[in-house]
Amino acid sequence: MGKDQVTSKESKSAASAGGLRPIETITPPQILNELKSGVLGQDDALRFVSVSIYKHVTGKVPGNIILIGNSGTGKTTIMNNIQRLYNEVPEYAPFRVVALVNANLLVDSDRMEFRPERLLTAVEQRARSVIGHPPTAAELKETMERATICVDEIDKMSSILAGKPNAIGVALQQGILTLMEGERIPIKTHVTVDGEDKPLTMEIDTKGMMFICGGAFEGLYDQVWSRVTNPSSGESLRSVAVRSADGQVTIEVRFSLADYFKIEDLFTYGMVPQFIARLDTVVLLSELAVDSLKSILLNALDSPFVRSRRYLDVMGIDLEIEDLAATIVAEQAEKHSRTGARALRTIFSKIINPIEFDPWNSAALEDADSGHKRLRVTAPMVRDSLGLAQPL
Repeated sequence: MGKDQVTSKESKSAASAGGLRPIETITPPQILNELKSGVLGQDDALRFVSVSIYKHVTGKVPGNIILIGNSGTGKTTIMNNIQRLYNEVPEYAPFRVVALVNANLLVDSDRMEFRPERLLTAVEQRARSVIGHPPTAAELKETMERATICVDEIDKMSSILAGKPNAIGVALQQGILTLMEGERIPIKTHVTVDGEDKPLTMEIDTKGMMFICGGAFEGLYDQVWSRVTNPSSGESLRSVAVRSADGQVTIEVRFSLADYFKIEDLFTYGMVPQFIARLDTVVLLSELAVDSLKSILLNALDSPFVRSRRYLDVMGIDLEIEDLAATIVAEQAEKHSRTGARALRTIFSKIINPIEFDPWNSAALEDADSGHKRLRVTAPMVRDSLGLAQPL
């Protein structure tokens, strides 16, 4: 076991030995290794996330971040794996409250007013679930004030909408900014006092919470593209040689937001400068390359291939896929960079749906040594299903 690994097994043995490690000794590289087991293809982004988590749990420096990435690049997966990390490492038990809220639910559109109590209601519900019994005021307050808040679709709350000022977006960004700076918010709740459940108004201090804001920022992609391709920009797109699974080499012009992004682009997009300034890091998730998409297809627990394998196993059929076939699927998914790993589902479904409907009459079905049947997805099957030319 490497010195940079912190496994659940190791943590549990330390806990059972009668003591937990000082939380400062669980370093960002160790956190990274834990997150990588559940998030594929985003190692660079996870390095920033690991540092933010370390800052949050040690309580010395705010670890607020914003995740920017196309649909399917893994924003929600990262948030879910932060929760998994907190659940599996005993030292992180005080930080197990992770609340995911949609940005547009935090603003009253009629009065153009930020509603922090809606966010804290979600935090309180998670806190009660984590505590597991009717809490005292001290238990509830302490647990809530260490929460991680994931605000999704923050890009939909831009201060500019269709070229015009958007008051709702301004209200949201200013409201979250206030919480990140540290605000005492009164909430009406009920807690256990002397064994009885009693109503109480308590103040929740938000300065110890971590805020993770996420969004696809689809307009940002087009905005930066226009800036870079403007003849007066002095910038140029990059051409790269790409070798396909069939060995064909083509020259393609590639545009990656991460290569050309500037913080000023967010201001032009409509994010309030003071809001961005309170974020420790702006993290751009990578568009997934073929190798990453292939790994997700073969190994991710919720990948379409893994789900189909579980489905066919019920019928006593072992589903396999050739390496070349998996590569071709990943290559086709990579062409849909705006949908990321979600493109795998659409593409693989064209191949597997006829098989799932009637596997027993599939020409690919054969006997396996285990006594089961075996069905192997081959490269010719993939090409035929997707309408791709077969190699000469």
